[in-house]
Amino acid sequence: MSEKKKFTLYAGSVALCVCTAVLLHYVSVADPYLESACRLLRPFIYIGLYVVWAISFRKRIIQKEIRRCLTAIAAMMIFWMFIRMCKFEISDEMPTAWRYAWYFYYIPMLLIPTVSLYLAFYIRQPEGYKLPKRRWLLFLPALFLIGIVLTNDMHQLVFTFPKGKLGEVSSYKTGVYGYGRGYYIVIAWELGCALAALLIILLRCRKIKNKKMGWLPFAAYGVAAAYSIAYYLDLPFWKIVSKDMTATLCLLFALIIESCIQSGLIPSNTGYAQLFAASTISAQITDQNGKCIYQSQGSEYIAPKIAKQVIQRPVMSENGIRLSGKPIWGGYVLWKENLSELQEILKELEDRKEELKDANLIEEENLRTKKQVEKLSVQNQLYDKIQKQTARQSTLLAKFMEAYAMEENEKERKKILGKIVVIGAYIKRRSNLILIAEQSAMFPIRELELCFRETIRSLEWNHVEAAFVTSLDEIRSEDAMQIYDFLEAVIEESLEDLSAFTLNLKRRDEEILMSLSVECKTNLQKVAGRYQAYAEQDFDGAWLLSLVLKGGHDE
Repeated sequence: MSEKKKFTLYAGSVALCVCTAVLLHYVSVADPYLESACRLLRPFIYIGLYVVWAISFRKRIIQKEIRRCLTAIAAMMIFWMFIRMCKFEISDEMPTAWRYAWYFYYIPMLLIPTVSLYLAFYIRQPEGYKLPKRRWLLFLPALFLIGIVLTNDMHQLVFTFPKGKLGEVSSYKTGVYGYGRGYYIVIAWELGCALAALLIILLRCRKIKNKKMGWLPFAAYGVAAAYSIAYYLDLPFWKIVSKDMTATLCLLFALIIESCIQSGLIPSNTGYAQLFAASTISAQITDQNGKCIYQSQGSEYIAPKIAKQVIQRPVMSENGIRLSGKPIWGGYVLWKENLSELQEILKELEDRKEELKDANLIEEENLRTKKQVEKLSVQNQLYDKIQKQTARQSTLLAKFMEAYAMEENEKERKKILGKIVVIGAYIKRRSNLILIAEQSAMFPIRELELCFRETIRSLEWNHVEAAFVTSLDEIRSEDAMQIYDFLEAVIEESLEDLSAFTLNLKRRDEEILMSLSVECKTNLQKVAGRYQAYAEQDFDGAWLLSLVLKGGHDE
């Protein structure tokens, strides 16, 4: 069924219910029980209409805050009709209850326009929009006026009664009462909020969906205003239209709200069937049995049997068309996707992937080779550096090894072997210092101490006693190598008659002082001169050497 036919059916049903309720007002039945049933049936017809109207908002209105406001308005109308029904069931012996039921009319009469104003503030706002807190202050005048009406017996600012007539029900039914200033303020608030809400809704509307109904909200508002004036002035007009003021005003206000929804002034969740049919996507919506309910113009009919298979998992055809489905509320949505181009792209990407994989393997091999070459180059540079800085000792080592091979005297061979061990220990430890220096400009003094210890152990072959003392924590790599080179030069120079030596490293201000006491007969002045060290021989023939290194401070 089309949207237009549905609307016509709903509108006709509402009109039929309203006409039935109006006719029941004029029906006169002799049977008191039947008359009471007809009198109660009228408000229940209206209450039923407003309950259905409120339920329809859940389906038709998208925005949560607008839906809440509309539901509150419908609830106020139901409350109003219920109070009206209760009022006319109260006997004349209960004037106070009858009067307060009458006063209770003004709770929905004041709150419906106020809530409508809040509804207008939410029009065309984002889904999660919240009104500023200061706007909730608009409820204060409405609540204040409700309080004035409910306490009218104390001050009679809204309704005035002749003296002694306050407790008589007949005075309310025959209209023997007047209107105070508060009444006009109440009416002004009601009409002002309703008109302001209509104007705000109109100003915030981008485009009227149904221009034929765009005038209807204002026409209904005009009828409601005219009816209220006629009711106040007791003109025949209001009695001709309807003697039931509550039912008439509720219907007119519901007509204002509904016409705003139908004309698009209040956004609603309608017209999607036409939108879905006109869409370019190839899809359809089915019920839970797979029967097609809605179908877009670009889609083909899908049999219920196939539809149930698609819900389980997508179906791919040979021409690259994939049929997919998902469950929705009340049924399923099915759609077709042309994946042929995507499949071609994926195939091309797969081919490119293989090409890139081969290219990456070649590139990785080249990079690995390059890193290996760079590593070998660095190693060769280090080897060259080690060979260059230990060249003299290497030559000396080769000379000693040749002499060892040619010497036949076992005592001399042992002596030469002692020299070979000393030179070998130096080459090993000096190479290690070069490798450490490549990684850090400073290193712990422990590395230099290891060099001293290995040199001292190698001198045991030559029956040399030695010891060292250090009081440093860290040392520069260049200072460490210079100290070790100086020690090695002294040992090599005096190895023939060296018997003992003592080494001391300490700090003096920002300098490192190396003190060396050597017991030998060899003149060490020449060696000290090469390293710019101080050398002197004491009274018992031992040599005292001092090497001062600048800038060798700890960091």
